[in-house]
Amino acid sequence: MKNAFKQPLFVIGLPLMIFGFASGVIGWWLKHSFAYMAPGLFIAGLIFVVIGWIQRD
Repeated sequence: MKNAFKQPLFVIGLPLMIFGFASGVIGWWLKHSFAYMAPGLFIAGLIFVVIGWIQRD
């Protein structure tokens, strides 16, 4: 896991995933104003995390 945090894609992907998940939860509980951007942020963050995880040494 130490080497994964040295990868920029992994580091950028984590906040995107967290913000995408949080936006989805907030949008689900409230008036769906944030829910439209949740899948885009979560999926993009997940892809960055997976690529960063694969590229670790």
